[in-house]
Amino acid sequence: MTRSRTRRPAAVYAVLQAVTVMLALWLSKHFQVARLAATLVALAPTLPGAYLTWAAYRDDRREAAADTDAKVKTLAGVVAAAETRQRAQLIGPGAHRIDVTFHQRTEPANNASGAAAHGRLTDIVSYYQNLRPARLVITGEPGAGKTLLALDLILGLLTHPGRTDTDPVPVRFSLAGWNTDQPLQEWLADQVHQQFRTRGITLADATTLVNSYRVLPVLDGLDEMDTDATPAGRRRAARALEHLNAYQAPTGIAPVVLTCRTTQYEDLAGLDLRMREAARIQLDDVTPGQATAYLTARSTSPGRWQPVIDTFTTAPGGTLARSLATPWRLNLAATAYEERHPDTLAYLREPDHLLTLASPSAVRDHLLARYLPAAAHQHPNRYRSDQTHHWLAALAAHLATTTPTSTASSTDIVLHQLWPMAGPRRVRTADTLLTALLTLTLTTLALSQVSIGSSPGQLGGASTVVLLVLATVWRASRPRVPEPLTFQFQRLRSPTHRRQRARDGALAFTVVFGFGFGFGFAGGTANVLVIGLVIGLGAGLMTGLIEFLEDASPTDPRHPVRDDLAFGLSIVFVIGLAGGLGLGLPGVLSFGFGVGLAGGLAFGLYWLAGAGRRYLVFLCCVRGRLPWRLGTFLNWAYEVGLLRISGVAYQFRHRELQDWLTAHPTP
Repeated sequence: MTRSRTRRPAAVYAVLQAVTVMLALWLSKHFQVARLAATLVALAPTLPGAYLTWAAYRDDRREAAADTDAKVKTLAGVVAAAETRQRAQLIGPGAHRIDVTFHQRTEPANNASGAAAHGRLTDIVSYYQNLRPARLVITGEPGAGKTLLALDLILGLLTHPGRTDTDPVPVRFSLAGWNTDQPLQEWLADQVHQQFRTRGITLADATTLVNSYRVLPVLDGLDEMDTDATPAGRRRAARALEHLNAYQAPTGIAPVVLTCRTTQYEDLAGLDLRMREAARIQLDDVTPGQATAYLTARSTSPGRWQPVIDTFTTAPGGTLARSLATPWRLNLAATAYEERHPDTLAYLREPDHLLTLASPSAVRDHLLARYLPAAAHQHPNRYRSDQTHHWLAALAAHLATTTPTSTASSTDIVLHQLWPMAGPRRVRTADTLLTALLTLTLTTLALSQVSIGSSPGQLGGASTVVLLVLATVWRASRPRVPEPLTFQFQRLRSPTHRRQRARDGALAFTVVFGFGFGFGFAGGTANVLVIGLVIGLGAGLMTGLIEFLEDASPTDPRHPVRDDLAFGLSIVFVIGLAGGLGLGLPGVLSFGFGVGLAGGLAFGLYWLAGAGRRYLVFLCCVRGRLPWRLGTFLNWAYEVGLLRISGVAYQFRHRELQDWLTAHPTP
């Protein structure tokens, strides 16, 4: 098969090579087009090279389509590893879980068959596998454990002994950022590609997996798509349910798992909006016995918790029992009251203080106020608890001012989308002024090295430079920032990718040399060779990087802005070096480098990579409200359990924590 694939492109290459050379030689007989003929002679090898590039691309796509089963296995392994880590973050130290129970909530019609009246966390896989069709809605109160139940279902399906290669891979998606004007399957494919492209899942692969129903969507947070003030007719959640009800597989309605808070789902159900052909379950409150077992297991000194445990038994419907009736609240209590002094190791507070609190809201505020410093003290030498509170509260306040729309999320902290937090006009003005300063400075230094006359060519060149500067300044002032560009240098370790980059570089060199030879660019053959070599090497690498923009994904939410800046600076370097050699060798070297750097700056950091640049300007404008190394701080907050990661976004560990920080900006 390899020989047949190689033979045909080789034959076509030889034919194209012969035809283009003969055509160019025939044209060279006519002096009127001698320069054009010379150019065609130089460019002749590019046509076969272009064909080979296209043929390689086509064959790679065919191989990728035939490798669906391998992609499914890869996806399953990545999901299992990522969700195991996410579950560990939610459970906390010791990996102590509460085996929460749930009960079925039947709807007036369109219920899935096979649903039992009751179930529990440890049986969720068998419960789901009995459903026909396999569509499940998980509802519960805030902190009841909906996401944890979904994670256990995902991991259980992936590790089930009866799993086959044809079973779909459960993948969790956050609904908060879904633009419901985009079709469901198209959005799912985009999300799969964004999350797993480091593992070789291209957009074409993701589309194939979704359209062939090899992905089981686990959609988390239907309640986070709208605010309480959103009119019913404009709720994204309502449109999301319409998409889900229209989601069809060849054998019938397609499998889906959905999570939502009970109140929000019942509001939608009151308008006859619900997921059809699905079993709906509702998580139960934690029982006193379950709470007792959890606190006893989490504590190194269970006797300290005895007054609280006694209250669970004597007043199961009392304030404290109702306040600690969810896994989230019990985790808060255990974290806050297990904190010790860093020097003496003495406990900082005793659990019996909880008995003095008069209302569930008082218990909530008390635990949240102590949870943040307790979590921060797990890494005491990094950030002070008051700094952590101040910075996280600023982010929570910003999210509170973001109304959920088709393009914005009130829960996602995405670094390159945070710039409006400092004031949209302030950041855009600073970006515009900085752009004008840089481009004008470089252009002035370059033009000062040459004399500008009144000839049409000189005036045209000066006008072009002025237009470039103005266009770059306008680009910097725009409110819309392009998505970050990412790449992976490690792919150049592969012999196949190295050969591809060499082929791209040779093609770029041939084009540059051909145009230079045909039109006398850069003042001579020697200079044409030098600039052709520089641009060929740079273009060979950069085309490889551009190709990887759709095939590379950040390993954490900090990488997009980092890679975007690296990409832009690489463009600046390549264009600056090429301009310096191409324009400087026949004239003034400083002039060439000045023009090259100005052009590279405009093209690299403003026309291609803009997200990283806008992020740096934002950090300069928000000094005092957030740390300079914001990404490092957010990743630390994730490690200590204050935040979680969803795709390329950070999110607060729980919406209750986010809302409390919004209402309490100071410790």
